[in-house]
Amino acid sequence: MPVLPDFESAEFAPALKAMRKQLQLSRTALAAQVGLSTAAIQRYEAQDGSNIKPSRDAYDRLCKVLAGLLSDSAPPPAPVAAAEPAPVVVVPETAVIAADDGILLADATLEQLIARAKAMGAKKVTVEF
Repeated sequence: MPVLPDFESAEFAPALKAMRKQLQLSRTALAAQVGLSTAAIQRYEAQDGSNIKPSRDAYDRLCKVLAGLLSDSAPPPAPVAAAEPAPVVVVPETAVIAADDGILLADATLEQLIARAKAMGAKKVTVEF
């Protein structure tokens, strides 16, 4: 099954360009892999009067190369990641760090805030000003 619309179709040129961009290939890189000139790829993709249609052989090679590149670029299945702890949310400055500390956030030192966040299970603490 071809990965591109038939080369006689009006959808061929935009589909070729979109697929090349999806694969993050330059015209030169695609041309080298297919065995064509960069100018040929440019004229296949053109959507004005300068466009040309590929030969059946060139079309078949384009489809074969693009199908291979698409299958190579398919993302691997995502590994199941362990759930990350929720970030510590700083509440209004009138809040108390801990009931037993009795320290207001506005009066707490950076070290006290970090210690409290770690005591709550944080693995990483980011401070932004």
